[in-house]
Amino acid sequence: MGADIPKQYIKIGGKPVVVHTLMKFLPLDFDRILLLVSKDSVSFAKNLLKEYSVSGVDVIPGGKTRNDTILNAVRFLRGNDELDESTVLVTHDSVRPFVSERVILESIKTCREKGICTAAIKATDTIVRGSGQVTELFDRSEMLQVQTPQTFNAMRFESLYASLDDDRKLLATDCTRLFSLAGDAVYIVEGDKENIKLTYKSDLAFAEGYLNSSEGQTQ
Repeated sequence: MGADIPKQYIKIGGKPVVVHTLMKFLPLDFDRILLLVSKDSVSFAKNLLKEYSVSGVDVIPGGKTRNDTILNAVRFLRGNDELDESTVLVTHDSVRPFVSERVILESIKTCREKGICTAAIKATDTIVRGSGQVTELFDRSEMLQVQTPQTFNAMRFESLYASLDDDRKLLATDCTRLFSLAGDAVYIVEGDKENIKLTYKSDLAFAEGYLNSSEGQTQ
């Protein structure tokens, strides 16, 4: 992004991206909403939420990797006696502020009925493998672009992650990879093309335009 601050704190529509994202989850019936941030920005994040009158969110430290961060969330729930065999985690990138209620609720339903699931959309571009030159082409009709939420049983995640050695933990770059390595089926929830991950400066222009559109205002 090339910004002076982490991209989740950049303002779009007059509010930080992370605030827009949290507002998609707060109206829904969650037992807990956790915001995990770097250890040195916990106080900053708490103050930011106060500034924008966001309540009902616990801010806790994350870890060195995505999965370490999720493990911290699980440990937080366990420490509060809020973890049992039915506990489902819905994990989401703070820089995907346009996730829809439909995707969130379908993810929870799919997880409870089948198991771990991830939001994904069909690839619209040709996908290739290569570095400097194309070494392999893939059938675009079979390719998907993975999004978040990624939704799964919390205790299953905890036990799987604890069973991995350090080398396999490096391979498990996200939840879907972790469960796949263990042989678990990962199910697909149809995502939305608007559920983009804000990554480049040009994405901010899309975000501002989307927020100003009638569709964005009713999301």
